Formats: sequence, structure tokens, C-alpha cells
Amino acid sequence: MPAFPPNPIVVTGAGIVTPLGLDWQENEKSFRANRMNFTPVTAFDVSERIAKTAGQVDLPKERLFLKLPRKREALIDRGTQMLLLAVREALAMAKLPDMNGIDAIVIGTSAGAMSVGQEYFRRAIASSGRVPGQLSRVEFYQPQKQIAAIAAEYDWRGPILIVSNACASGANAIGDAMAMIQAGRARRVLAGGYDALAELVFAGFDSLRALAPSGIPRPFDAERDGLALGEGAAVVVVESAAAAAERLAPEPLAIAAGYATATDLHHLTQPDPEGKAAIRTMRAACEMAGVLPREVGYINSHGTGTPYNDVAEASAIQAWAGEAARGIALSSTKSAMGHLLGGAGAVEAVICLMAMRGQWLPASLNVRQIDPAVHCHLVQEWQEAQVKVALTNSFGFGGTNATLVFTTPDRQPVSQEKKPLIGSLRILGTGAVSAAGWGAQALTTAVTRGDPLPTAESQRSVGDRDWACQLRPVPPAPAGILPKFPRLRRASAITRFSIAAALEALESAGFPGGQGAGRLGIIQHMFNGCVQFSGKFYHEVIATPALASPLIFPETVYNAPASHIAAYLQVDGPVTTLIGESSAIALAVHMAHVWLELGWVDHVLVLGAEEGDWVGAEAVTYYHPALIATEGAGAMLLGLADSGLALKVSEAAAFLNETEHTEKLRELALKPEWCATSDCPQVNGLCGIPMLDAAHPATVSMGLAPRRVLGEGMGAAGAFQLVLAVEQARASAKTTYALLPGALCASHAAVVQPHSG
Repeated sequence: MPAFPPNPIVVTGAGIVTPLGLDWQENEKSFRANRMNFTPVTAFDVSERIAKTAGQVDLPKERLFLKLPRKREALIDRGTQMLLLAVREALAMAKLPDMNGIDAIVIGTSAGAMSVGQEYFRRAIASSGRVPGQLSRVEFYQPQKQIAAIAAEYDWRGPILIVSNACASGANAIGDAMAMIQAGRARRVLAGGYDALAELVFAGFDSLRALAPSGIPRPFDAERDGLALGEGAAVVVVESAAAAAERLAPEPLAIAAGYATATDLHHLTQPDPEGKAAIRTMRAACEMAGVLPREVGYINSHGTGTPYNDVAEASAIQAWAGEAARGIALSSTKSAMGHLLGGAGAVEAVICLMAMRGQWLPASLNVRQIDPAVHCHLVQEWQEAQVKVALTNSFGFGGTNATLVFTTPDRQPVSQEKKPLIGSLRILGTGAVSAAGWGAQALTTAVTRGDPLPTAESQRSVGDRDWACQLRPVPPAPAGILPKFPRLRRASAITRFSIAAALEALESAGFPGGQGAGRLGIIQHMFNGCVQFSGKFYHEVIATPALASPLIFPETVYNAPASHIAAYLQVDGPVTTLIGESSAIALAVHMAHVWLELGWVDHVLVLGAEEGDWVGAEAVTYYHPALIATEGAGAMLLGLADSGLALKVSEAAAFLNETEHTEKLRELALKPEWCATSDCPQVNGLCGIPMLDAAHPATVSMGLAPRRVLGEGMGAAGAFQLVLAVEQARASAKTTYALLPGALCASHAAVVQPHSG
């Protein structure tokens, strides 16, 4: 996986918010005092839970979002407020007066604004009619809307990538930012992660019996009995050394020297006991950094305090470092603040920066007897120490493993040994599952014909509805189209759609079942994710808290579908899930191109998918009563091959605060040059409802409009358009434009053209 950067990537700013403090200084004081902070949970009822406490952040009382209308302030999630505080501190430390020099924002989260989604669900099941304020909750439950509110505070417009790989999300976000800089796609990126406590997530870990009954986690203790949940956020400013030098940036906090990610195929929630994926990420991240195990002074471990995770990580460290393990200091700072889920990897990365900056080691608290599996020097009290190289591990549900390596600025950087590959991005195969049927041909035929597909009334699983709500569902799968794979027995509908589309894309590219495709990567994009299981589980949490199913909860995480696909195809390299509105499929394509150019993989499966249920079907009607939800998945196999259709994604994005700013969206949306010739086939995002279509650029009028036929596909909509654009280009031998206007925030154009060489 390693690809060495042409010049060092430096960290020039960092911001951190945890239960131990609202900034760098407060957190450092807490670590020096060996302080921990676990308090009784008051945000929701935990009376029937095993654990009753968590690491909670005491947010400031003053108003944080000054450009957001006061009537919308209550819709900003706690986690987003923490993220804004971290962003402020990171920019100030980097001596950046604003965000004008930021090329992209990459943020990791596991739950996003879950509290807003929970409130939507509670109000929906409590009423049979339409509920005031639900449209605002639909909007602000979306993580991209929350982070766009932060961008609006700085009048910043640009690409926002939201990574959701469970508990590795924050580390993956920083790694993705490093990769963008390595590949020359960005010079300066704001990256990090966040999560706030949420009832659904707390109940989920409780149902898995993963929470420590005492509420006090004891990572690496021989008799540890579980983790504690926490909340927080952290952000770093990473930039190329050349970009930092140009602006006379302050002395860097560290060099972001190494990153690697891999997928553990063992189980959806339990790690491989031998930690094979963790061994690979530590080895590859250190290789990228030019670091030997004996040079690592400190490891901030994933260290959750659960019996399986700690042993697996300790075994992996021993297998990777060998005899050098005894000289490496190790601690788990989750012992002081809890597991911050999507924010954990970013927070622990900033703690590594603290340790190197101050030359000290944070403690692993509450340890009575060290587990025999631990061969490192387990730090049990804060202490001064020389730390020139620090490493942090993050592991998540779905098998995502990530390792980051930081070195002090005075360490001689490794010389460049590998340049990014140069090549045109090619689409080698496509696949689709839609309301039109199972297969790309069914999608193409239905949309080309142009007649709206039949609808079915979406039946509520909870309570009654006094108005009709329609859905265009995917028909039952034909016999034999889905593989016989144990994980599919209880997998979500979105997983089944995605794996079928992925297999069709591989088959059409000449790699049946992935055979011969070499090193595969997977990037899955979605909007809502596994809503059927999420609704079912959360209703159980509300109705019968003690009986919420531990079998359902793991399937509710955003990256579960990608995990299942990876397990079936035996993809043990980079696998990531991006969440966002429909045009974010373009960002998935951008990231796939980065992976390919850096040589991490030979091919990338890019998927956009969604599943429907009554919650989603009702939600889209708040945008317009005539808007009908649909479901399905679109897939593309991408590579830098000499064959296939050439693909280029251009972006003209504007992040808006209000849906009513249609004139501004029209002004900042796709430019006419993308439709320069009248004979170029076009696939657009029009839905056939004048009020909603008015927000699209005037140049979008002709061509195929899959939304008119299928309905609002949310996370699948952009993928449907790209698959159709490929089919149009193949049929006409002409350049085809897939115009991907986002539901609320951004617009992109994907240009697909036949290969002439």
C-alpha cells in the first residue's frame, strides 16, 4: 500500500474537544493529572441499561453558530458543536484567519446527527398525520448539512467528504486527507472526526453486552469487562510542506508520515484474534513513514477495554514489532474519556501530537493487573519521555483497520521512492438494481422508455398514517441472482442490492466474482443507509429497552454493506463508506482515482445505494407531497486501464444554508460548457416536479431523467445517472454528460466518453 509523498505532509494546527476539556490546553492538563471523566447519562433514559455513565462534554453556554438563523440552532447536533470548536482551535493554531486556503474538508463520523434523526422517528411514530418541523429534521439529520453549517460560518465553499467507517472513521478521514495531498489533488485539507452520545448507539452497545457494568473501562487489564462510551471531536490542518512554507506557516506540530488501512474479514463486530489486518496496517504505515518498530516511541492503542479487542491488538503489536515491542510505550486514553466512536481516531491522533509536542506519555488508567498478552511497556501514570515517533491504531465494526504514524518535525523525512501513477480514469463495467429490475439493462430500458414506474403504498411498521405515502420498491430478486453467502441471510436490503450490482459490474468488466481483478478496493456511497434495521432497532429501544436485539444493531452501521461485500469478494485492502447527498457519488469517484494513482489498488468498485421503508418514504414527501422515494444500487468498476470508457468528474459546488436559495444555486451550479453541443446525450437529475426542478441550472432540460421514472433514489440516484451515462456513451459512441445536482448542497458533472485509443 505505501506510496511516498513528493514532499512531507505537515500538521500545522489541531483542535480537540473531549470529556477532559474543550481545547488542547485543558486536555493536556487532564492527562498530566491522570484525570478521567465519566458521569451519569442524562440526555436519555438509561435506567434499563447495563451501564449508566459515559464520558460527556460540558459544552459552553454561548451561541456558537452566529450565521445560522436562531430558529435553526436547536437542530445543530451536539457533536457538530464540538466539531466547530475543534475547527476554530485548529485554524487558530495553524495561523489561518479563515478557511479560504482550505482545499477540502474530510470528516469522519459513525452516527452523525443521530439525535436529530431519533427525534424525527419519535415524532413520526407518535402521530398519524404530518408533523410540523419534520422537514427541518430531515434536512439537519444529514451529516453533510451539519458540516455545511460549519463551512457557512466561514463563508467557505468546497468539497466535503464524510467518511463513516464506524470507530475508524476519524483516522480514515485524516488518512484520506493525506492521500489527497500525496496525489496532488489538494495542498491543504481540514480533517478529523466527531461523534456525540446517541440513544440508539448507547442501546446498541448495551445490547451487545459490550459496556462495562461499572461504567469504568480498564483497557489491557486482565479482568477488563467492557468499554465506556464517550463523545468528542478533533480536527487537524494537514498540508504539504511546500504549501506551509509558501504562507510562512508556524512550525509544524508534526509530520504526518504514514497511513494505512486494511479490512478484517473475520466478523462484522469481532476482530480476528490474531489481528492480521492490524499487523498489515502497522507494517504498511511504518513503511510509508520509513520507520522501524524499534523507532516507535509511543502507541496510542485502540484499546477499548473489551476482552476480544485488547488481546487482538496486543497480539498484533507483538507480531509486528517482535522483540522491539518491549521498548514501546503503550496506553489507551479511552480509559480516561471513553470510546468516542467516529471521533476516536482523530482525537487519539491529536493526543499523539500532544505527546510529541510536550515529550510526555498519557496513562492507561484503572489497570489492576496487566493482561499477559501485553508485551509493551504499558503506561499506567502520566510520565515524561522522549517521543520522536508516535503511532495510533483505530479499528471499527465492519472490519475497518487504520494506522497513522506521526514523527517530530526535526526527524529527517524519507526520500521519495514512488511517484503517483498517471492514467485516465476508466469505467470497465457497470451494474444496477432498481425499481425497474435486477440489472443495468432493466434500468436503461425503463428510463429510456420514460414512463414512471408503478408505485406501492408504503406500509407503516409502527402506528397508523392518515395520508397515502408511495414508494417505488425493487422487485423480488430472481432466483439465483444473489450468491449463497452466510452473511446475506440477515443482511439489510441495501446490502443485497449493492452486492448484486457489484457482481454485475465485475462480470461486465470480465472479472466474474472478482477473479482476475487483482487488488480490489471498495467505496460505497449512501444517504440514509440501513434504515429498515435502524428503524426496527430504535423502535425496540423505545418500546422494550431490555429486549433490543443485538443481532440487528451491527447491521445499522453505515459501513455494514461494504463490509459484507468485502467479505464475499475477499477484499482485505481499502474499503470505505462515504455518506452524503446524491451528488457525493462524484466525490467517491475522486477518491477512487486517488487510490488508483497512489497504487494502493488495481481496481475500485464504486457503489451508490439506498433502501426504502416507510420512514424514508414519508421523509421525501416533506420536500414535496408528489415526490416518491425509490431504492436500489448502481455500481461501477474503475481502473487506470487502456480500455473502457473514459470518465472525468468536474465539480461546481456551492454549499447553501437554505433550500429556498434557488437563484443562488442556479447561479453557482453547472456551467453551460458541460452541454456545449446539442447532440451530446445527457442524463440529468430532474424529477418532474417544477418547484424542485427550478433549483437546477437552466441548461438541464433535455435527455434522460431517471428520477422522473424511478423516483427519488437518494444515495442511489447519482449512481443510477452514472450507469445510464455509461450505457448512453456505449450506445451512441459520443460523449455523455451525467449531471448530478445534489438535493440540497452541491452540483457535479460526470463526463463519460468512449475510449478512442
